Amino acid sequence: MRAVKLAEWVVSIADAPTEVKRSAVLVVLDALACSLAGLKLEGPAAARAVTRELWGAGPSSVWFTGEKTSPHGAAFANSMAVSILDYDDGHRMAEGHLGAAMVPAVLAEAEVIRANAKRVLTAIAIGYEVATRIAKSRDPETVLTGASGRWCGQGVAAAIGWLRQDDAITIAHAMSLADTIAPYAMATEDTQVGNHVKEAIPDGTKNGLEKLAAARKGMLGPIDFLDRERFDSSVLTRDLADGWYIETTYFKPYSCCRWIHAPIDAVLQQRDSVMDWDAVKEIVVGTFERTLTLNNQKKPSTLQSAQYSVPFCVASAALYGAGCLQPITPGLLGDAKVLALAEKVVVKVDEDLESVYPDETSGRVSIVMSDHASPEPVYVEIAKGDSRNPMSYDERLRKLRKCGAEVLDERGLSRLEEALVFLRDQREIEPLFRCLAATT
Repeated sequence: MRAVKLAEWVVSIADAPTEVKRSAVLVVLDALACSLAGLKLEGPAAARAVTRELWGAGPSSVWFTGEKTSPHGAAFANSMAVSILDYDDGHRMAEGHLGAAMVPAVLAEAEVIRANAKRVLTAIAIGYEVATRIAKSRDPETVLTGASGRWCGQGVAAAIGWLRQDDAITIAHAMSLADTIAPYAMATEDTQVGNHVKEAIPDGTKNGLEKLAAARKGMLGPIDFLDRERFDSSVLTRDLADGWYIETTYFKPYSCCRWIHAPIDAVLQQRDSVMDWDAVKEIVVGTFERTLTLNNQKKPSTLQSAQYSVPFCVASAALYGAGCLQPITPGLLGDAKVLALAEKVVVKVDEDLESVYPDETSGRVSIVMSDHASPEPVYVEIAKGDSRNPMSYDERLRKLRKCGAEVLDERGLSRLEEALVFLRDQREIEPLFRCLAATT
């Protein structure tokens, strides 16, 4: 059975290659940055309140709050903070997000069993690999939901199963149980209402941990779940000759849906060519068809709605530059200039871009002026943050510092940066655990 073969691959890993573990460090850095940005928002605050009520006290840190709860509760609450602003990493092959699941889950469990840096980083890489394989192996014609919560828990079960040195059969049952009970999040696919469920990543994360615990106690799942025709076996059992999936993770310089990033990059390149945005007649955004399934509200009322609006994000970047989306703040929602320019944004399918999706999530922007010559259209093939157009380490640290500015003081930020250096050098992870457990 394919699930057993996949689990056998998991337990065969003794240690991920050095470059793979370095990629996992970048994933940890980014997840912590995103969690700091989202920490004080309503969704994460509600998740922490639920965690206190349902799970109580425990050994795992609710990051940067001084609170501790069970690994399940910590993973749930921290995942919500990471994912709430849509600032978290993802993978084109999975068409979804992984860091918001794997990092909170692995760190929550590692804090309990005191796993070392090498094992933590390897576990995260394994979770990425398994989750991406399962997501990519699905037949697009039969996929009912694109929500990451549908498949991230299976990767969590594999990662934590490896970390706890479970056998392949236990991990296979855990993955199958997680798949069977995974959230579909169907209501969020076409909703026009901003909400905190989004892709149900926190629920999928918690589900993976719960189902591994159940499998370890003897609960059996349908471990032939990957044997259906709708799953591509060549993806599930691929070798690693072309590298691990975590090595081609994309990271986000803007806190909005990845499909909007190429158009944002394009309009940023055109800012110096437009002296008067009031004189703009139309901004035409060429994209692939899936982008039209976003809410694309021109007057979003919540941060969650804004994250999925091409007109709003493109107009914001045009007027105020990249900084206003790093991350999006509530004050931008009522900005009269942004709302007026968003009304002039037209989103259209570009057949050239549609033909290369999902391998590429490119964008094209044409600005049409009402009273003088229009600037040349700009085409962006590979958005900033892709592994082929990566953010530098300094850019990643700037993201961390900006996200953490209202949560940590300078001493706290410096300690966190130092702890990440220790992790990067695979010397120790205890300094990071101390940072996560600290009260802001």
